This record gives sequence, structure tokens and C-alpha cells, in this order.
Amino acid sequence: MTFIADKDQQAIRQHFEAHLAGDVEIVLFTERESPIIVPRLQPCETCKDTEALLAEVAALSDQLTLTVHDLQAARDEAAAYGIDRVPAFVLKGAARGQVRFFGIPSGYEFSALIADIIDASKGATELSEATRSFLGSLTEDINIKVFTTPT
Repeated sequence: MTFIADKDQQAIRQHFEAHLAGDVEIVLFTERESPIIVPRLQPCETCKDTEALLAEVAALSDQLTLTVHDLQAARDEAAAYGIDRVPAFVLKGAARGQVRFFGIPSGYEFSALIADIIDASKGATELSEATRSFLGSLTEDINIKVFTTPT
């Protein structure tokens, strides 16, 4: 089963060819399906689909790579990214900024994923000079969270 239709894959491939400025690594933290059912432990319902979707996206450009970690086996690395639940992934590109996603990037979130991959490849965003100036004046670290919902 594929998540991205052939015609959409071609459009995204062309978009990446035109706009990717550098390499982007997608670092996914997931959990493997357990052959054992453990009472009171809920398995990750979207981990497998998230990995498959991100693999399809990464296959659309030689500038994209997907690295997959099991959260239990890579606790220290996940903690370094501020990840404590699955599925979650980080886009690592140019510069020092990173974008974290929690959950499967489907629906409205998919277009944000593609745009964020482009931004990560450039190491820059299209923020206005006023916004950049304001952010540069901050004296404490901040954590910006964006929530999306299909309503």
C-alpha cells in the first residue's frame, strides 16, 4: 500500500528538485510491533504508517534520508531531541534549527511537512525582518508549539 498517489509523487519530486537547497535527514522515533499483548499497554497505532509515509517521502529525492530508531533502544538520542512519545520525528537540515513532529503527518499536516523539509534544507525561513528582529531580542529560550487539526 502506498500513501502518496503516483501523480502526487511526481509533483512532490519536481517541487523538491526546484526548491531543496541541501540535504535533510528525517530522524524517526517509533516503536516496533510486539508479538506479545501486554495488558494496559497501548501499542502505537500510527507508528508503522508514519514510517511507511516518511519512507515514501524520503524516496522522492536523493537529498533526503530517513533514519529510524526504536524509542526504547535510543532513549538518550530521543531525549536530546526532546522526544518522549511515538511516533515522532525531527527534520535536520542546514543551520542549527530543527523541526519536530509528533504523530503521523497526514491530512493538513502533510503540506506542512513538505514545506518544513524545504525550509530545513535551506536553513532559513521566510520570516519578516520585524519578526527576526523581535526573536533576536529575546533573552530567554522559548519553545514554540504549533498544533494542527483537520477541523
